[in-house]
Amino acid sequence: MKSNFATITQMVYPTQTSHFVSLISKSQLSHFYLFIGPSQPEKLAFSQYLAWQIVGATERNLVRVMENDHPDVKIVRPSLPKSGTGTNRTWKVDQIRALKPEFVTVAQESTRKVFVFDAVETLHAESGNALLKFIEEPTGPQLIVMLAENINEVMTTIQSRAQIVHLLPETTIAADDSVDDEWRQATQTILFKWFELMMQRRIEAFVYVQTQLVNQLKDSQQQQLFFNWLHQLSRDTVVFGQISDDKLVFPRLVGLYKTLIQHYTKKQLLRASDAVLIDDRIRQNNVSLQTRLEKIVLDVTIALGE
Repeated sequence: MKSNFATITQMVYPTQTSHFVSLISKSQLSHFYLFIGPSQPEKLAFSQYLAWQIVGATERNLVRVMENDHPDVKIVRPSLPKSGTGTNRTWKVDQIRALKPEFVTVAQESTRKVFVFDAVETLHAESGNALLKFIEEPTGPQLIVMLAENINEVMTTIQSRAQIVHLLPETTIAADDSVDDEWRQATQTILFKWFELMMQRRIEAFVYVQTQLVNQLKDSQQQQLFFNWLHQLSRDTVVFGQISDDKLVFPRLVGLYKTLIQHYTKKQLLRASDAVLIDDRIRQNNVSLQTRLEKIVLDVTIALGE
């Protein structure tokens, strides 16, 4: 199962995440960054996370940024060959110029627009200069993020203008297939029951944390997967009814989702999902697993009761 960018970022770049969140909160963020390091997908996740923090860290915006559907966030990649053959992507000058309408309009819902350019190693003279022209003449507040694996392959004119940040993974993302099937099945069963109790605002959800969850999640990998599943489960409750059931992460829980939308408004479910996601910030404060889980129960209970 695919982790969302918030989970990936918190797990892979915890130190840089804390640093950039602090910069955003203090309004000290630069307008142009070049992120250098291995693994394009993980650097892209980090960039999406920054965009999400800027436009508003809600469940709805998480989905919009993930689907590149937020009006103030534009994530672009180099083009595939026009012939339709081959897999080597290259930035084309026409592709850059087509972004002009985005560059000359101000943010609609946020304090600034965010542009993420993936794999800028293939950005060369003509297309690179066209892009720099837009960057140097912004219409309004913007954040420009470029991603590359090798700084020596990036245009020197970009290097000289950007604030260069070396993103080095501090850990690796645990894959679903790297854990024992028996543990996975048992843990998901516990998760589903706990989530149901929590969404029903029952006091047993607090008891479940101590009697079931803490003992089940014994190491960082298990905890990481558990929170991945919790985020996916939370997302399912929000998008249920808007996408086909087969696109849900946990389609076997359709009965629960139907019950939830009968008892709560969409606004309440969004608030509950946001309460789950807030845990990503709490984790940076090194609080215990039990405290994190109990706070989620409390925050979700409050969100659903408003």
